[in-house]
Amino acid sequence: MHSCQPSKLSSSVRCPVCGQGFLIYAEHATLAANSVNLRLIQHVLRMHHTAHSNSPSAHPESSFHIPNWSGSQPLLASASLSNLLDSAI
Repeated sequence: MHSCQPSKLSSSVRCPVCGQGFLIYAEHATLAANSVNLRLIQHVLRMHHTAHSNSPSAHPESSFHIPNWSGSQPLLASASLSNLLDSAI
């Protein structure tokens, strides 16, 4: 499990919608640096926003938890499109 804490000075990750920075605390340092976990964290941060809200106030003001990804690697649309384009050429 990851713990996210809003931060104004430094950040481990930023929300892709509003740019709010967050410090990420994980049980193991390697888990926080894992690219799948970073994408999961950014997805959760993106989901805090509604379709018409791009304000940092969409996020919780205090620390909150995000579970680790424990399944197989998720399918990435960009990778699928890249493979499709490569086979079309």
